[in-house]
Parts: sequence; structure tokens; C-alpha cells
Amino acid sequence: MPRVNLKSGKIIEEEQFKSKTPEKELQKYVEKHLNLFFQSYFLKSFYRIPGGEIDTLAITEEGKPCIIEYKHKMDEKIINQIVFYYDWLQERSTKYEFERIVKENKNTSDLEVDWSEVRLITIAKRYSKWDISLIKHLDTNIECYSYSYHKDELDIHLDPIINQYKKRNTSSTGGTSGGGTKTYTLDDHREKASKEFKPFFDKFRNEVLNLGENIEEGFVPEYIKYVVNTTFLAVHVRKNWLILQLRVDEKSFKDPTNLSKDISQRGWSVTREIKYDKNTDLKKIINLIKQAYEYQM
Repeated sequence: MPRVNLKSGKIIEEEQFKSKTPEKELQKYVEKHLNLFFQSYFLKSFYRIPGGEIDTLAITEEGKPCIIEYKHKMDEKIINQIVFYYDWLQERSTKYEFERIVKENKNTSDLEVDWSEVRLITIAKRYSKWDISLIKHLDTNIECYSYSYHKDELDIHLDPIINQYKKRNTSSTGGTSGGGTKTYTLDDHREKASKEFKPFFDKFRNEVLNLGENIEEGFVPEYIKYVVNTTFLAVHVRKNWLILQLRVDEKSFKDPTNLSKDISQRGWSVTREIKYDKNTDLKKIINLIKQAYEYQM
């Protein structure tokens, strides 16, 4: 899907990777910015195991093992592959091997591996009908992302098609052992932030709620939502920053310092995305959020 430059009015067409191995080029860019995209530390590329080869082996900031698989072309094997690699990672001998890799990496040597959950990520241009059929029946939580490439800009986002078919009552997405669904709270999200960033998160949250008494705050597994008639703001909490997604009127939206990124091509109701960290001007952020809030009135 093309993008539009709001200043010049020019259309920015989607491009293709120019190398002969676009899948490897995609992997190279993701691994370079692994912390930004997935809040994880890189461990190994093309890690060979019996019967296969893991594209990216990583560990999250919280210490959870992470496997990432990439597909440039539509391929029915990507879901099958990552489930196979997940089974391999559950073996006792494999866990020792993974922990050794973590300890030998200077960036992760202080992390303790948390085996309560393994993060499984697929990144594909698009998913096949076979992937969609398979994902309906899996209890294992797999984060399915799609991507687009626009003139030196790589955009990775949860795929809106395949994710609507995922099972919701699994333990890895918050389900209980009895098959029920966990109720998420503010603390569940706040605990994702580091000790140093929590005060910044708290101040941000207070500023948002002060925009109006009619704002309702809700909690789902992936984000905190702020609602007036409909969701106007989604907040994804990271260790040292927030990802903010706004539902705005694109015709009247004003962002003089270009803090936001146009994500309308994702096909979601939110069309703007902002990264907020301790170095960002909170007043400017709140001014942008205020426009989203007033758009719902």
C-alpha cells in the first residue's frame, strides 16, 4: 500500500528489497534493531539444530527465550517451522545449551533465563491460507507480523488478517490453567517498564487522564487503551519507552515537530504512532493526544 507525504502530497510507493536474497536482507535489518522492534537481545543467526535452522535466536529484556522466523514470499511452512523449533527448545538438553549461549554473550550474561514462556515471532510479507487454517488450532502463542518497505523505511506490525484467527484462551496469552481468561490490570503493564522509567510512565498516564473526566481506561494483553466512544489512544509499554498509537482526523491533525509516524497503511483504526521516552517533550506528546481525544467528542 502506498504512503502519502502530507507536506508535498507526493505518493511514496512501496518498494522491494533490491538484493538477490531479500529474506536475508529483512533479517539483517530486524536483527540490527531487535531491541527497538521486539525489546530483545540478539544471540545467534542461522542457528543449526537437528532437522532445521533457526533464523534468529534471541532473548527478551525480561529473560524469555525468543525465536524469530522470516519469509519474504508467501509460504505455508513458516508456522510449521516455528512450532518445530519451539518443540526443540523445550528439550532439557536444549535448555542447557540455550542458557550457555546467553551466559557467553556479553550483552546478556547477567540475564537469568525465564522458561515460563517462549516468545515465538514470525515476520512475513503475507500469510497463506494454510497458515491461517493452522493458527486457528494452535494453543501455542505465535506473534505473526507482516512488513512493508518504503524508500529506506521498514515498517513491521502485527498482521491484521492472521491474528484475528488466533486462539485467545491459551496460557501463554494470559489464560489460566483451568481454561479461563486472565483479567489484565494496570500493574500487568506497568511492570513491563524499568524501575527508572516507571515515574515517566506514571506522569504520562496522569496527563492523559487529566484531558477529560469522560476518558475510560482499559487493559488488554498487548496494550492499555483509552476510550471515549471508541479507542483514541493505545499505549504499548516497553522497558524504557512507550509506543503510542492515535486515532486522529488526518485532514486536521497537526504535528509541527513531526513526532508521529503515519501507520494508516496497516488498515487499523489508529493511524499515527509515536515513540515516547524520557527525552521526549511530554507537552508536545500530550498536544498530539489531545487532538485524538477531541476527535472523539
